[in-house]
Amino acid sequence: MFLHKASAAAGLIFLLTANCAWAHVTPPVVLVPERDALAAQLGEAKKLSLREVSLTADERKAVQSAYGWRASDEPHAFYMGRDDAGKLLGAAVFMTQATMHGIIRVAVALTPDGRVKSAEVAEVAEEIYPHLKPLIDRGFMKRHAGLGIGSSFESPAAAGGGDAMAQHYDAMVSRLVQRAVILYDVGVTKRGVT
Repeated sequence: MFLHKASAAAGLIFLLTANCAWAHVTPPVVLVPERDALAAQLGEAKKLSLREVSLTADERKAVQSAYGWRASDEPHAFYMGRDDAGKLLGAAVFMTQATMHGIIRVAVALTPDGRVKSAEVAEVAEEIYPHLKPLIDRGFMKRHAGLGIGSSFESPAAAGGGDAMAQHYDAMVSRLVQRAVILYDVGVTKRGVT
C-alpha cells in the first residue's frame, strides 16, 4: 500500500515538474522558411547537394582552444550550391541555439572561401521575437556580410545601451554566424573537400 502511494506521489511530482519546465517555452515564429532562405542565399546555383559535417574529437578540441566554442559532434548539414559545370558558388547552413526562452535559428550563406555572403534570423521563439524585431527591422544581420574566419564577430550592441535582452540575443546571433564560419573552415575548407 505504501509503495503504491509513493509511486503515485512520485508520478504526480514528475508530471507537475515536467509541465512547469515546458510552461515557459513558447512556440517559434518562422520568419523565413528553410526553402525560402536557401532560394535567396543560393539562388544563382543550378545544383544543390548536401554535405554533412561532423567534427572529430581533435577538431572539436582545436575549435574550443582557438575560439572558446565547445562544438558538438552532431552533424551539420551544409547545402552546397554549384553551377552547371559543378563549380562551387557557395554554401548555406542553419545554426540553432536553444535558450531558456526557446530557440534561435539562423540561416548563413557562405562564399566558397568561407566568408559570410549573407545571414538572417530564420526562426525565433515567440518570447525572444520582441527583443530581436527592432534589430531585424534595422537590418542588423547585414553587418556580418564579408566576415571570415579571422574576423571579429563581436556585436556592436553588446557594448552597452538599449534593451539588455536585445543585446544578449544580438550577441547570441553573432556567435551563431561565427560558428557557421568556423564549421565551414574546419569541416570543409581545411579538409579540402568542396
